[in-house]
Amino acid sequence: MSRPRHRPHAPAVVVLTGVWVLLWDHPSAFIVVTGVLLALLIGLVFALPPIELHGRVRIIGLARMVLRLLTDVVTSSVAVVRLAFRFGTVPRSAIIRVQLRSRSDLYLTQTAELVSLVPGTIVIEARRSTSRLYLHVLDTVSDADLERAAHEVLNAEARVIRAFGSKQEIAELSDARSEPVEGWKDD
Repeated sequence: MSRPRHRPHAPAVVVLTGVWVLLWDHPSAFIVVTGVLLALLIGLVFALPPIELHGRVRIIGLARMVLRLLTDVVTSSVAVVRLAFRFGTVPRSAIIRVQLRSRSDLYLTQTAELVSLVPGTIVIEARRSTSRLYLHVLDTVSDADLERAAHEVLNAEARVIRAFGSKQEIAELSDARSEPVEGWKDD
């Protein structure tokens, strides 16, 4: 008898079951059981590739990442509101390409999420094959603004690696050099 090639991952089953239970007004044993069965079925039919984590969760790095995210969200929200109420000027925006240092799909995804959660910047494309993010950045007037936006993305990637990376990946942060940012300003 051959073993199935794809097995549902226990954390995915737990999360999907939790979402299923939360969708109902009154949870019951029947709802939980159907949630588990549905999660198992989803895991078998739509098998996802395994996520490779080369390091471990580093509590201090994770705390710094979350704290910086909260700080960025507040300060960027204020800046976007200020920009929205600045009369007489049309905000300028740009699309930039940022080459990430890591080739990990997990770090690419986490960096894209961190950047997209901050108002004023949105990831419009993420390329796995090249580890590049393409972003729409609000309120860019000069090349220095483009460089600042690119460095913020690279700093977000560094925070992700410091929160979840291996010792080697963290050590390579200072050695890695990124490709210069390319931007197209919207006139």
